[in-house]
Amino acid sequence: MEAPLDRVESFEATIAVVDRTLSTTEVESLAAIRSAYTMCTAESGPLLQYLGAGYYVKRAPMSVKSDLEKKLKKAKEEAEKSAAKPVAEDKATKEADDTIEIVERYDSSDE
Repeated sequence: MEAPLDRVESFEATIAVVDRTLSTTEVESLAAIRSAYTMCTAESGPLLQYLGAGYYVKRAPMSVKSDLEKKLKKAKEEAEKSAAKPVAEDKATKEADDTIEIVERYDSSDE
């Protein structure tokens, strides 16, 4: 019965990675992503998977999708207006059944 222990360790590792990346990453739309992730955590717990090469996937319930899309659209419009500081386009959303996936790249060069 090691599966429950592995799952707990996995959640602890996930929370540690999220805390570390959210505190060290500077992204203009980070507030929108963090807000959506907070709602995701409240509804279904933290779900973050490491893909490799610095890429992570966050899975959020579909109820978060419209809020996230509105905030990202607003952030993109503001970035286009200012045009002084380009927004990194490392984020992509994908639909999968009843969740969305947010793929992001975190730079670990600060560590």
